Amino acid sequence: MGVDRGTRSGRPTLTGAVAVAVLVGAVAAGGPPAAAGGQGPRTERVNTAPDGSEAVGGGSYNAAISADGRYVAFDSEADNLVPGDDNDGALVRDVFLRDRRTGTTRRLNAPLGHGNADLATISADGRYVAFNAETGGRYHVYVYEIRTGRLERADLGMDTGYDGGESPALSADGRYVAFVGRQSAVPPEKEEMGRIYVRDRRTGTTRRASRVPAEEGRAFDSPRISADGSRVVYRERSRRGGGPGGDRDWADIHLADLRTGEQRQIDTTADGLPATSGSTDPLISADGRTVAFNSAAKNIVPVPDEARSYVFVRNTRTGAIRRVDGINGNQYAEADAIGPDGRRLLLHSYGVEYGLYVKDLKTGQDTLVSPGTDGKPRAATAGPDGMTADGRKAVFESHLDDLVAGDTNHETDVFLRHTR
Repeated sequence: MGVDRGTRSGRPTLTGAVAVAVLVGAVAAGGPPAAAGGQGPRTERVNTAPDGSEAVGGGSYNAAISADGRYVAFDSEADNLVPGDDNDGALVRDVFLRDRRTGTTRRLNAPLGHGNADLATISADGRYVAFNAETGGRYHVYVYEIRTGRLERADLGMDTGYDGGESPALSADGRYVAFVGRQSAVPPEKEEMGRIYVRDRRTGTTRRASRVPAEEGRAFDSPRISADGSRVVYRERSRRGGGPGGDRDWADIHLADLRTGEQRQIDTTADGLPATSGSTDPLISADGRTVAFNSAAKNIVPVPDEARSYVFVRNTRTGAIRRVDGINGNQYAEADAIGPDGRRLLLHSYGVEYGLYVKDLKTGQDTLVSPGTDGKPRAATAGPDGMTADGRKAVFESHLDDLVAGDTNHETDVFLRHTR
């Protein structure tokens, strides 16, 4: 999801690939490796110290899980998750990778020196992690190869004036990286902040994915990419509103087909009328056929007048669009992640019934992901890589202290839920 970070100045001296030692920062952490399956539904805490004790020094956020459930990446302010963590300071975050098979944790941004790092994403094949990192006073996008520990900068080859990047998303094999490109100079005409780019790491080329805006004051963020790297969804927004759906239409969802060059607005009615209010948080299935998003628009599919926001799911092949209600008919819900074939959503429900659920759009079944120790739903949120391909595991964050026994650190923690 896109994050507004404000203006940052300066440029790093790093260019191209940065070679680092194999498995930099790999340490034993959190006790023994995860046990084999067959234990039934259960919740475990991921952000633990090498001896299995609680994280201290700050919260942990933005968890991502590999398609097979082996790896979990997250960012954290805690300073005891690996030995020798010297990246201290108020609210300074590092990116960590937990290998559940070996029981080890690595600090991925360690070779880049001091500075914030966050918003990690994992390729579906479990080979690469991309994340934001602050180097030289500016944010950049880096790709970490898990097997070798090689670290490579990805936000290169953009248009003149664009020399920073953030909010990465990876294709299934890690070849393509979609990200928000940030400029250090005066923004181009009609554009206020960032553009969406896609980097081909194999050929070393970068192309613009976001459309050329027709209205003034536009910015682009929240990129997500299909498994083969051919389709990118993103949000186009304006601080002043006045989109194609009217004055309240401050953000829209677009789909870019990089093979054909087509740009298509996704948050529309079935017959193509634009949404009349803002839409956010686009998600695309691995096969590129399904896009989910959240919107307050009431004309996409008829909604009750009292509703503030709904989840919508669009079939990009047929154009069909449907509204997805929350749990037990609760109107308030947001989609956090989508399965590879678009069948399942990781949905957080709020308002009447709080909690995180895996929703099966085919059967209608809702599976609770964030139960407390008493089995009742607890408030939690997840990121766009928060669910495994089969929907049986999900990672999320919560500030509550009763999702697992012995939670006494009074911090936001990262949890993993086995739904079976």
